Amino acid sequence: MKKLFAITLIALSIMGLTLLTPPNTEARKLYYAEEFYLYVMNLYYDNPNLLRNIRFMQWALKAPFDNPVRSLAKITSECEFRRYKLLFKFHVTLLIVDSYMKLAHRFDKEHLYFFNYRYAEDLIDSFKLSKFFYNRALIYWKEAKKYIPQLNKIPCRINLDKWEDELYSVKNGTLNLEPVILTRIDTIDKRLVLLQSYVEKKNGGQ
Repeated sequence: MKKLFAITLIALSIMGLTLLTPPNTEARKLYYAEEFYLYVMNLYYDNPNLLRNIRFMQWALKAPFDNPVRSLAKITSECEFRRYKLLFKFHVTLLIVDSYMKLAHRFDKEHLYFFNYRYAEDLIDSFKLSKFFYNRALIYWKEAKKYIPQLNKIPCRINLDKWEDELYSVKNGTLNLEPVILTRIDTIDKRLVLLQSYVEKKNGGQ
């Protein structure tokens, strides 16, 4: 069980690190940005699916947009199309944040009790991977917020209320994931210190 867990961590680390590099254009499977919805509607959010979804959403952020008549919103003017494209990228970036946070949560631990210390080395690997994913979520959260000044300059509104409401929530601070992410990272850092100290003492025969 321990060996399988370690192998899973290594595999996920490699898969996660590949997300740091821009996708190879020859391997890109999306012709248009909107197609990402064909790939991310998974019923079960396990680790491979979350990583796969992130990759497709990263592709979507770089892909060209389809003709306005095939947009995910009803587009009737150039103003609406400009707003649609920016809001699309804002929404997809937030979805990436959500996926990274889901991954981070899967390797995090709400409570760390004294009897968990017998698995200290495994927990250290797990917390490190969780911290990696939380940091990735934080990077994309900051990227999402960069779209807000541009969107503020476009006076029209598109008929996707969910996206518009999402933007409004981030603008007024109702939705603010940065403190949540930073709190989890800080908690993980403190736990890593405790666990590493425990391992050092154990290996030192104390």
